[in-house]
Amino acid sequence: MEKKLKIKCVVCVICILIGVSMIIIALKLNGISELQKSYMSGFGNSFTVVSLVLLIKNIIAISNPNNLRKREIELTDERNIKIATNSMAITFRICIILQAILSMVLAIMDNELGMYLGLLVGIQLIVYIITNVIISKKI
Repeated sequence: MEKKLKIKCVVCVICILIGVSMIIIALKLNGISELQKSYMSGFGNSFTVVSLVLLIKNIIAISNPNNLRKREIELTDERNIKIATNSMAITFRICIILQAILSMVLAIMDNELGMYLGLLVGIQLIVYIITNVIISKKI
């Protein structure tokens, strides 16, 4: 379990670097609008903070045997895994529906973003179908 947490720590450090680089890019690029700059810096800030919190949580778990055991139960308990899987599935369904509705509204308003959002919904559904077929063949 300690090895998995160390891998998670490495991934968190990579995510922190990505977040910080997004902030730096937002500050250094001159050819983008204020809206794009604020989006990129906001994304970078939130991505960095969340990754930092997860990194600290994993480091604390690695350094303390009691916390390591609690974290192991947290990650391997079947009930927790089922809850996480179900919540991800529900989140995916809700987001796809909201994106599809917003895509149609934007398309009616003759906004180019509706086309891009519709394309994104299509790609997500194709990936879902492919992964569903792959997983169903493995089970």
